[in-house]
Amino acid sequence: MQIKEADLPGIGRKYTVQTAADDLIVIIIHYSGRREIYLMEDPDADEPVYTVNLNDEESRRLGSILMGADFQPVSDKQVDFIAKSFFVGWITVSPQSPLAHKSLKEGQVKNVTGANVIAIRRGDQIIANPGADELLLPHDQIMVIGKRDQIRSLEPLCGQDGCGVDHHD
Repeated sequence: MQIKEADLPGIGRKYTVQTAADDLIVIIIHYSGRREIYLMEDPDADEPVYTVNLNDEESRRLGSILMGADFQPVSDKQVDFIAKSFFVGWITVSPQSPLAHKSLKEGQVKNVTGANVIAIRRGDQIIANPGADELLLPHDQIMVIGKRDQIRSLEPLCGQDGCGVDHHD
């Protein structure tokens, strides 16, 4: 895949993506947050085959889907390895949790448990691959990946009344 970038003065930035399958996609990100996505038939075409317009919120949601925050496809070989080694779980942070109102760094989730927080669901919003400074709030659902014992060691940190854990293994 090849990606070319170009500044568009007064507009924003343009990305031209040539995929391995020879598809040509042009993405324009406006300063306003609006995105335009064009599917081109070939590099010399003047008009796109298809156009999609997204606002900032729609773009971020679509990006989290493409990034795999909700679902991460893997090859058959990877599935066998992952199934034997790692687990994914959603854990709800209770209001009584010592992690509530702390950043991932302050809560030292990875250092204490070994589990990695790979996403946070806050209401209708998904925060994919949250940074160390991202705060955990009461009722956040955190998506964690790790060995079974690492995920289990995180559960008590969710609060005194326990956490709802949905293991995917």
